[in-house]
Amino acid sequence: MVHRLLLAARAGALVLFLSARLASTEPAPALATGASDASETSGNEAAFPAEPMWLDPWLTDGGPTLAEPASIPIAAMGTDQVVLAWRNAPATPHARSAALRRLRLEYGLGDLRAPAQIVLNAADPDDPGTGTALARALAPDMPALGWAHVQDLWRARAFGEAARALGEVVVAMGRDLESQLWLLGNGLLFAWIVALAATSAFIVMLALKAFSHAAHDLGDPLSSGMPSFARAALLAGLMMAPLALGEGLAGLALACFAVAFVYGTGRERSALVLAAITFVVALHPLARWASLAATVTELDPVVQSAWAVTRGTADRADLERLEAAAGDDVAAAHALAYLARRVGELDAAGRRLEAMAESHPADPVVLANRGNVEMRAGRTEAAIRLYERAAAQLDSPALLFDLSQAYSSALRMDESELALVRAQGIADAEVAALSSLSDPKLVSDLGYPVTLLRDLLRDAVLARSPALALTRQLAPGRMGEGWQMAGAAFGVVVLIGLMTTGRFERSSACSRCGRRVCGRCDENVWSDELCEDCHHLFKNPEATDPRLRMARLQVLARREAWQSRLVDLGSVLVPGVAGLAARRPDVALFSIALCVWIVAWLRWPAGLLVDSTWLGGLAPFVTSVLGTLALATHAAIVVGSFLARRNR
Repeated sequence: MVHRLLLAARAGALVLFLSARLASTEPAPALATGASDASETSGNEAAFPAEPMWLDPWLTDGGPTLAEPASIPIAAMGTDQVVLAWRNAPATPHARSAALRRLRLEYGLGDLRAPAQIVLNAADPDDPGTGTALARALAPDMPALGWAHVQDLWRARAFGEAARALGEVVVAMGRDLESQLWLLGNGLLFAWIVALAATSAFIVMLALKAFSHAAHDLGDPLSSGMPSFARAALLAGLMMAPLALGEGLAGLALACFAVAFVYGTGRERSALVLAAITFVVALHPLARWASLAATVTELDPVVQSAWAVTRGTADRADLERLEAAAGDDVAAAHALAYLARRVGELDAAGRRLEAMAESHPADPVVLANRGNVEMRAGRTEAAIRLYERAAAQLDSPALLFDLSQAYSSALRMDESELALVRAQGIADAEVAALSSLSDPKLVSDLGYPVTLLRDLLRDAVLARSPALALTRQLAPGRMGEGWQMAGAAFGVVVLIGLMTTGRFERSSACSRCGRRVCGRCDENVWSDELCEDCHHLFKNPEATDPRLRMARLQVLARREAWQSRLVDLGSVLVPGVAGLAARRPDVALFSIALCVWIVAWLRWPAGLLVDSTWLGGLAPFVTSVLGTLALATHAAIVVGSFLARRNR
């Protein structure tokens, strides 16, 4: 996790650096690799930022080296066309947005995050909607800008449009890889925290409920005169034995589970089994999934570097890594082709595409972008053939727009119209943006194929079996070796508890007066829930003195009223008390889980894995919705428990 935070800090620093340089009005060096601003170089100096203060492991002595010089040396990279377009345009948000918008559409540069954020921050406070629209034109898939659009509509009291826009943003988040990783990582981490903490708290709560009775029964075989504190100390020592044996907190949870299961009611035992299963799942498979989801982008170095290029945060190490892998990894080759387009090296981009065409002749992105190379060179028929091969595999509005442009140049107007209609059916807004440029020779490169990164990440996840340091800390012994051992331990306890049912007399508490009911200590035991005195008082009233009976009933009534008020207060303050008071231990477990989630939400309102640039205010909104629902559900449980006890 510390490594991930360092990477996040690194990316944030580079984005802020870019933002500051783009916002500067003084002539400044161009941005290299579409990542961060760097000094323009002369001679053989690399057009990249100076090496950062942190060291990339790839550049250490033990890191890999290039077998031969890169086909496109780092020093030969041109200057970032995004920065050049920004600086050459008039210093107004509209002019700069228009210049970068054309560049983004023509060369398939994806979302230009830093310029979009600058345009949004520079928006007129009296007309924020215009600034948001200009920013979204530069980064249409950026959820933070979609959320800003929703807020603008809400402030304008267009509530229906705001709701529709919010729905579109949520749907877009579900399709976007970066948003998916944020949702998956935070979802699994929160699920792990809630599952582990809630089940542990529930097991401990039921163990505390049964502790005094278990301590009493444990001391009786040794000495009937053993004081209560000695009995409690004896049981506590036995429960600490798993800790002494090296099983850690998981062993302590197992000991608490044993006490709670032996003395639990039928409903409590069912809830305890559910809690034990959830605990084992959280301790092993869920912890593994959460660990992988939190560090998924770090599993494959090529994915890290390719993503850095598309985000605009690449450095020299990323370029060398991609160069080393480009011969065998199409994702790395696509990243370098993207980079070449962004820095204005179209000839180099063409050579990259030709090299990829030899190894991946059916790649639709390669075919489409090679078609654009042919169109820009005036070879329309060759471009059409490539476009048609790509369109047979891929439904892309940019590709179909390019095909329509090629048909139009070849005077095949009917086919041009059909291709344009097909493109509009897929993404009308994108086609409208391209058509609004009013350039009959315009063709749009396809952006970086993010599906390649998704495939690489999936393969990396399936191939890894991470060492879970946290699991080993919670369960350093045999229970931490795997879910089979942990499940077997709880299963043995359940079997022993079922086998000992009815084989020894368990003490309990009188439901009327709270006195202990024990067959070894009392002469007569009428019921597990009623002591001998209360049995005579309620079951045999004619055998008791009326005045004494009335006085005793008044004392019990005052006790019941005081106990009811205490339970009401506990239901509000202590999670799970409401469910146990209503004799619904399953509801108590659910209530504890809700409270753990509420605490986690208040502690990490934007998620444990924070991405303030990409998601912006949308991340706290998503967690707030879930947190509010959990709060309302817990309140409903407390009220329902109160009503159930009143009607009982």
